[in-house]
Amino acid sequence: MNAKKWLLSLLFFTLSLIILIEIKYQTSPGNRHAVDYLVNEYIPTLSNKKYEIIILGDSLAHNAFSNLLLKKNILDLSSNQAISMAGNYFILKRYLSNNEVPKEIYLFCVPGLLHNDLNQKWTYSYFESVFTDNNEIKEIKRLKPNLYNNNFDIDKYLERRKKSINLGGYKPKKRLLPVEIDEKDLKKDLNYMNQKIKTNIIKTDKEKDLMESIPTTYLNKIIKLCQENNIDFTLVIEPMPKEYNAIFKTSKWNKYLTEKKIIYININDYYIFNTYFFRGDGRHIRGKANQYYQNLIDKHIIDIY
Repeated sequence: MNAKKWLLSLLFFTLSLIILIEIKYQTSPGNRHAVDYLVNEYIPTLSNKKYEIIILGDSLAHNAFSNLLLKKNILDLSSNQAISMAGNYFILKRYLSNNEVPKEIYLFCVPGLLHNDLNQKWTYSYFESVFTDNNEIKEIKRLKPNLYNNNFDIDKYLERRKKSINLGGYKPKKRLLPVEIDEKDLKKDLNYMNQKIKTNIIKTDKEKDLMESIPTTYLNKIIKLCQENNIDFTLVIEPMPKEYNAIFKTSKWNKYLTEKKIIYININDYYIFNTYFFRGDGRHIRGKANQYYQNLIDKHIIDIY
């Protein structure tokens, strides 16, 4: 085969593949990640449901709840911090629009969620391409006019079609019975601190007095929505390396939340998390520490078992 025929064959194959992906994208939507699944598949199946407790939260909360067999009166709608406080508000509104009002709502977060102003590299993947209701778009564009623009972007085009390329797609984890972890199984005489944790400590210190528009606006919207529906609202600060927590305790956000008329809990008041328990990213806890976090939630916050 000469070079010209080879190039024509390659072009034909590429165009055929693009057409097949586009057909699959248009006719058979899938899920790229947990947020896709939650918003586009799971919540739409919920109708006239009655749960006493709704859980919202970021990926640290999702890691804690998504594999747990929870009590039947608890609904887990946790996802990740990339959806921001606005995404949690939209998830709650979508649920309440078609189901009975719960008695309690718990929002679990690390400070990263309190600083997500929809300006991250993950914003398109986890927010713009998921929360596409016209009213949601209008709301966000009042605060962030640069989002949801219609200019063609090859990266965004390919991002939307990941669900078609990924034949398996996202599937929720199997929920299992909880495991009781003794505190002595966690204690380590190590002062392990990777470079990522050191970098995040510096970042946390720089951000401690920032109060951005998206998180403040939409936290207040969540609180107001709960008040209008007579729902008890609790915000829970999740496990952090003890150095992060010490900085957060002096932050404007901590002061702001302490003064709010909500139930406000910092899980780090019940257990000091050593840096050893965190993964390489310095934010997500691992193994037995995650299971111990589940135990702390059950003991001090929600009767989830």
